[in-house]
Amino acid sequence: MPWKKKFNEEEVLEKAMLAFWRGGFEATSMKNLVDCMGINPGSIYAAFGSKKVLFQRTLELYEAQSNSFLAELEKSHTPRQAIMAMFEHMATDVRDNPDGSGCFLVNSVVESVPKDGEIERIVRSGLDAFDGFMRRMIIEGQKMGEINGDLDPVKTARILHGLVAGGRALSKGRPDYTIMQDIVEHVDKILG
Repeated sequence: MPWKKKFNEEEVLEKAMLAFWRGGFEATSMKNLVDCMGINPGSIYAAFGSKKVLFQRTLELYEAQSNSFLAELEKSHTPRQAIMAMFEHMATDVRDNPDGSGCFLVNSVVESVPKDGEIERIVRSGLDAFDGFMRRMIIEGQKMGEINGDLDPVKTARILHGLVAGGRALSKGRPDYTIMQDIVEHVDKILG
């Protein structure tokens, strides 16, 4: 008789993502995954094949959620407001979630995740999507006159991305809302 899933895959992926996000790939054991996902090891292996494939799937879920969040900001805000809302969200997340979990993609870059082409592709895709969002917002904001027209969109997007990555990495080890507020205020000044 063929194996049949008895769980909601999106729900268990969300739980696995949180486990990997908090603990990292290496430190998250199969027991951790079983405990948080609420399914037995056999079901995990039957559905996902391996811990590495499960990790890849959680990175893909995170990337999809991040892209959806950025698309919503882009749709519902002016370009400058979208950038500021993204940074304010980061600061609020640190204030409201002082567990110091940081950003899942940044954590995965910092941690020596398995050297795997597919994992690297997923991480690169997420980072590129974020850079693209920043560049689009800067260019559109400059056209609208709400962002300093003298800024180089590519370089400024990279700088803002560095502030996000650095802020998220800092928040993992030192979840200090005042640091995040300082970053938000500085981004406001950068944008003009």
